[in-house]
Amino acid sequence: MTAAGSRLARGLAMLPRPVKFGVLVAIDLGVFYMASIAAIALRYGDVSPSLNFSEGLESHFMITLLAPVVGVSLLAVMGVYSEVLRYSSSRLAGRIALACGLLTVLMLSSSFIIDRSGNQSRAVLIMLGILSFLGIWPVRVVAKLLLNLDGRAKSVKSLVYGAGVAGAGLAAALAADRRWSLIGFIDDNRRQQGRKVGGLRIYASGELPSLVQDLGIEAIFLALPSVGPKARKEILDRLRPLGVKILTVPTLEELIAGQAKVRDLRELDVEDLLGRQSVSADEHLVLDAISGKCVLVTGGGGSIGSELCRQIIAAAPSRLIVLDQSEFNLFQIENDLHSMSDAGSVEVKCVLGSVLDQALLDEVFTQDQVDVVFHAAAYKHVPIVEHNVATGVETNSIGTMMTVDTAVKHQVERFILVSTDKAVRPTSAMGASKRIAELIVQDRAARVGSSERGTLIGIVRFGNVIGSSGSVVPFFKRQIEAGGPITVTHPEITRFFMTIPEAAELVIQTATMARGGDVFLLDMGDPVRIVDLAKSLIELQGLRMKSPETPEGDIEIRITGLRPGEKIHEELLIGEDASPSEHPRIRRAVEERVDHESVQALISDLKVAVATRDTAALRQHLATYGDLKPQDRETTA
Repeated sequence: MTAAGSRLARGLAMLPRPVKFGVLVAIDLGVFYMASIAAIALRYGDVSPSLNFSEGLESHFMITLLAPVVGVSLLAVMGVYSEVLRYSSSRLAGRIALACGLLTVLMLSSSFIIDRSGNQSRAVLIMLGILSFLGIWPVRVVAKLLLNLDGRAKSVKSLVYGAGVAGAGLAAALAADRRWSLIGFIDDNRRQQGRKVGGLRIYASGELPSLVQDLGIEAIFLALPSVGPKARKEILDRLRPLGVKILTVPTLEELIAGQAKVRDLRELDVEDLLGRQSVSADEHLVLDAISGKCVLVTGGGGSIGSELCRQIIAAAPSRLIVLDQSEFNLFQIENDLHSMSDAGSVEVKCVLGSVLDQALLDEVFTQDQVDVVFHAAAYKHVPIVEHNVATGVETNSIGTMMTVDTAVKHQVERFILVSTDKAVRPTSAMGASKRIAELIVQDRAARVGSSERGTLIGIVRFGNVIGSSGSVVPFFKRQIEAGGPITVTHPEITRFFMTIPEAAELVIQTATMARGGDVFLLDMGDPVRIVDLAKSLIELQGLRMKSPETPEGDIEIRITGLRPGEKIHEELLIGEDASPSEHPRIRRAVEERVDHESVQALISDLKVAVATRDTAALRQHLATYGDLKPQDRETTA
């Protein structure tokens, strides 16, 4: 773009709106006048026929002076002058064509009234309408190009991957957005390749590297709402090395549900990178566990607890009780629940307090006659619990004991402990405290037995959930936004990942499958190397990893060393095997239990050590059920 063009574009953009309106009207009057002169010349070969009014509408006066006034009036009526030219679309062309067509109809109708002899040629009037459109519309096109000239030069050159309905809709939405300059489409359908959508060419995916390099493509939009997770991941694997920013449209489910529109772009989430097939809920299992029952969720303001509450509301319980010791978390989830459409018929009670308050627990279970308990209250951040062992053990182990014992005492129907993969052969105080919580729950399940009025107790164990307060994904994104580096504790460290809604759905469904002491394992898919995840997140932003081989890169991945208690690989199963359950993505494991006397002795020892804040004793007790290493320095709390 030349400097003169840039100045012209900025000058037009800065003109007051009344001035722009006046200029357009003047131009349109001139166009209609010139169209009438041209129509007469084409018909008669003479631009100055007689001025005798009796000759009808084809006279110089009736054509060249009346047509511009009527034409501009019709454009105003059709809303042409209220259109913002910078964002105009083909709909404006339709309104201009309609106005020109109406002009022709009105002029023809008038000609039949004034000249009933039929001696005068009316082809002039038809040509007038056509020539008027061919003059009015190009004026708008040129004006739009000039107004967008400066902005387009700074816009991001981009491609749309997917030339279907979603891709075409996205392209139409992007046409009015000055931030993006759409170059064309990419599609894997060979029959589509080489064709055009909205004047933009459809390229093959194999042409992407050359397109990015030759045309300077900086962003690619994925318009593939109906493509499955596995195929989506394969496409992403091809796009990531290109060094362009990747955005996507909402999923097909979101579009159908009306939760989003095609033009609602978002950055890719880690779910897209994992290629996991979403877990579908078994509605019968959910309704059997929840419908018409009073449900208590401890830790209901946390990442998993709050999602449990949202999904429980949708299953129509008679009452939902949310217990949390964080006032802020409780406030947040209360607002969320009251804003849900399903919440109107469900009584929601938020209780501020701790599972370590026995009087509070008894009050809740007695007054509200609880039927089902999901125990999600726990401290789960490994490094924090590692330096606050007494507090972690008190809440995770003793708090679980108090909650399950209260549930059994009040003869609730079902009790589900939400556990973690870090409880399997734990190397951290947090993992060991959760393992002891599992042993306590299994012990209580064995003592309750299968009596008719006994509480059915189960444990559900899973790995990391994407988007939780402890997830690495939002942490990595913040580090990328800050310019890096991304910190990873070990080059070979791996983790299982699952979305929060998936985990919550499966946790709820385990409530109906518990027989007493079962350990339910959620299907987490394959473990993911955290270094690979970090690299993928960098590439999705159109950035490059900085390393000794690529010192010109943007974001460095820095290895910081394992934190206290951190494992390189997590696992879900303690025993040898697990059997299928009523849900295809949930396995059931019956693991070896510790005898009741040993559990009770352990609880007594833990209570004493917690009361005295004896961290060394606590770590010694925890080491019995895990591979805990001694700490050089302890911070007690």
